[in-house]
Amino acid sequence: MTETAPQPAEGLRRYVAEAMAKEAGSLAFRKPGAEWGHLRSVWLAHADAAVNALRRWEGAGTLMRLCVIPGCVRELNITQVEPGWLQSSAVGYACPDHAAALWSDPPNPRDQHVPSWKRTSAGARLSCSCGWDAGQTKFRGHGTALWQAHALTWLEITA
Repeated sequence: MTETAPQPAEGLRRYVAEAMAKEAGSLAFRKPGAEWGHLRSVWLAHADAAVNALRRWEGAGTLMRLCVIPGCVRELNITQVEPGWLQSSAVGYACPDHAAALWSDPPNPRDQHVPSWKRTSAGARLSCSCGWDAGQTKFRGHGTALWQAHALTWLEITA
């Protein structure tokens, strides 16, 4: 019996499974043998979940937004009103937990971390209401990434 070439979906599924296994240090796809079959099927199931999640996200088009905080997987469909989600024109959307932790109105204004862009003669600067400043940035994404690191540091300190 000759083996047929994998279909594109099957090829993507296997590629994702192998990449995830490799990142996790698993030998499931590097070792031959039936004894690794179950572990390979587990990684393939994880790949199915990841690929299907991406397809759902792509299917929603540009209407879905992730929380701006790296590592947070909460999503917002911007066509629906969801309580607690807040938007910053400087960096994006924050889920209810992160919006409350970063952008609420605390007793001490230095505990509020609302980002804003300021134009300067040399370009732009992203700063935070607590006094933190990213310095001159040429690219919007660079300033956003610096603010995200600042926010993560503050969240870690207060957790």
